Formats: sequence, C-alpha cells, structure tokens
Amino acid sequence: MAQSKKRQELEARKVRIMDEIELANRILAETKKDRSNTLGTIETVQQKIKLREKLIRTLDREVELMEEEEAEMQREIDTLRVRVEKQKAQYAHMIQQAYKSRKNSSRLMFILSSEDFNQAMRRIEYLKQYSAYRQQKIKEIEKQELELGEAMERLRVQKVRKNAVRGQLQEENRKLSNEKLSQEEAIKTYAAMEKDLEKKLKEKLKEAAKVEAQIEKVIAEEIAKARALAARKALEDRAIDLGLIRGKDFSSNTTNSRLEELIDAAVKARAAENKPAIAKPESFELTPAARTLAANFEANQKRLPWPVERGLVTGNFGPQRHPVVKSVIIDSKGIDITTEGNTPVKAVFGGTVTRRWRLPNGQLAVVISHGNYFTVYLGFKEASVDQDDVVKAGQQIGITYTNPINSQTMLHFQVWKDNQAVNPLLWLSSK
Repeated sequence: MAQSKKRQELEARKVRIMDEIELANRILAETKKDRSNTLGTIETVQQKIKLREKLIRTLDREVELMEEEEAEMQREIDTLRVRVEKQKAQYAHMIQQAYKSRKNSSRLMFILSSEDFNQAMRRIEYLKQYSAYRQQKIKEIEKQELELGEAMERLRVQKVRKNAVRGQLQEENRKLSNEKLSQEEAIKTYAAMEKDLEKKLKEKLKEAAKVEAQIEKVIAEEIAKARALAARKALEDRAIDLGLIRGKDFSSNTTNSRLEELIDAAVKARAAENKPAIAKPESFELTPAARTLAANFEANQKRLPWPVERGLVTGNFGPQRHPVVKSVIIDSKGIDITTEGNTPVKAVFGGTVTRRWRLPNGQLAVVISHGNYFTVYLGFKEASVDQDDVVKAGQQIGITYTNPINSQTMLHFQVWKDNQAVNPLLWLSSK
C-alpha cells in the first residue's frame, strides 16, 4: 500500500509537470512570434529545461519504484509457487496412500470388519471426512494456482508499464537535448544584440525601481494609517474605561490631543476620589481585528493558493544575476509568474484592497492588506476590485495583461510583513 501511494504521488507530480511544460510550449510559441524578444525566449526555454529535468527525475524515481514493486511481486510469486508445489506433493501422497489401502481391502470390508455398530458408524464418518478432505485439498490447490496466475499477470502488466515509462524517459531525455540546443541558438542570437538588450534591460529595471518605490510608499502609508487607527481606538477605549461617554464627552470629531486632555482630567479626578488607577496600554500596533487577520494569514504559511491557476515562475525573489544578461543584477521584491493572456488573478487570502493604481506602462496594480501583512499584484489588464473593497480568499480581482510589444503575459506577485518584503514561495502552497 505504501509503494502504491508513493507511485500515485509520483504520477500526480508527473501530470503537473507535464501540464507546466505544455503551458511553457504555448508561452514559447507566443514569445517566438516577436523575433526581437530573444530574452523572453531564452527565459522561457530555461524554465522549460528546468521542468524537463524535474520530469526526468520524477520518471527515474518512478522506474526505481516499479522495479522495487516488481521484485516484491516476484518474491510473492516464488512463495506462491512453493506453496502450490507443496500442496500438490501432499495431495499426491494422499492419493498414493488411498490407492495402497484400496489394494489391501475394500471400503466395504473396512466397514464390515468393525467390532460393533458404533465402530462401523465411526468408520463410515471417517471415510466421509477423508473424502471431503481430499475435495478440500483440490480446492486449495486450485485457489493457490489461481492466486499464482493473478500474481504473474500483475507482474506482466507491471513490466509493460515499466517499459512504457522507460520509453517516456528516453523520449524526455531526447527532448531535453533538443531544448538545450534551442537555448544555445537563442543565446547566439542574443550575443549579436547583447549591448542593445542590456541597455533596454537596464531601462526596464529603472522603471521597475520606480514602481517598487511606489509600492514601498503605499505600504508605509498603510502601516501608518493602521497604527493611527489603532492608537485612536486605544485612546477611545481608555476614555470609556475612565467613565467618559461617547457622544457626550467626546465624539469621532474630537482630536487626539483634546481626547488626551479629557483622559488626563479623568485620571486626576479618579486620583482625587482615591479610585484605583487604570493602566495605560503599552502599544498601538494593530487593532484586535487586524491582529486576528494577521495571525490567520501567518497560520497559512506554505498553504496559500497561487494567484493564477497555471503559470511558470520565471523570476525569483531577492538579489540575483539576470539569467541571460549576466552583467545585470536584479533585486526583486517578489516573483514573476509567466502565464497566458486574460488569465483570472485571484486574491490569495481575505483582506481589504488598500490601493489600486495604474502604472506608467498601462498595467494596473493592486495591494491587499491582511493585518500587518500585504500582498501585491502587478500586471492587470483589468481589475475587478476598488480601493476599500473587502475580498475573500480565491476571489477574482482582475485579469492578466499581455504586453503587445513582446506578447509576454506576466504577473508580478509580492508578500510583505510590515515594511519588509518576504519570499512569496515560502508562503504559497507547493505545486
């Protein structure tokens, strides 16, 4: 059962990888329509090579597992074969004994030679049981032979399946060699226009840095706003604890400084009346509701759904050399997910849309807050949510934008804790 479960997991993984390779093929077909998009072609081919290598490792493991199962089946067949031979030998011995006894005296004489009636009845019963025992042995042999035949058939099917997987493994290795050749050709094409591409890439990174600065500003503003709301709520709660009445002594229009004066006066009044002091709260980081939301978000680390159903991670988190233009260092605050045009984008967790704005390149960006956590989505053609909308996990918030120049469709996705970007792959569920 354990082996079977492992094989099912490997087969499910194989199906997922093959699905991603199929997606990479479609993305590559779109990318190749634009001859100038050499970078996009190389990046997609590189991702496809990684997927192919992952598939080959999965197939290798599947073959190993099948060989282990095959050895176990062979041991089962050998055990059954020994058992059948033993049963047959026992039955043959029984027949020989019966034949010898029949030569010496007939069954009838065996019964008639009884000393009394009770002994005769016992001998009749013995002969019946002996006959039934022989029939039982025949059935046991037939059953064992049937089990042996079924085991041998399972082994035959297993060998056929293993040969099919080996054939697929050979085919995948052949495709991998072709893809590496394709990558080498694309890199040669790139080399002829390297300086121009490097210049364009650096310009693109400058634009990306401006967008990153916008995101950092948005998140800083949201953190300040959340802290201000929490501080205000703490002041109002303290005022109520001290006996001040909302709507009579203060309202939402009462400034924080005025409310603090009222609180100080109430504290002095309590002291004059010798009433026990009420402790002042130590921090105003988050409201209770925001703390609960943040705790729920944190509890779902490594279990968050992906923002798009199908996609390839073509850009990783953190500082790294560009996969093609090695002279350029990228410091990404998130991951790039290459997918198909008009793909629905979904919120990975429930929260509130704190900002939605349009980038200089025409794409839309959305930030969703989850307590002191934030998720950022860049690369919408259309967004189906507005600022201050409350969204649920899995709710569609827009559709992807396809760059008309290079036919690429890419969603940039980020996760922030307070004012610090964290690696989204540590939060999303494994594929």
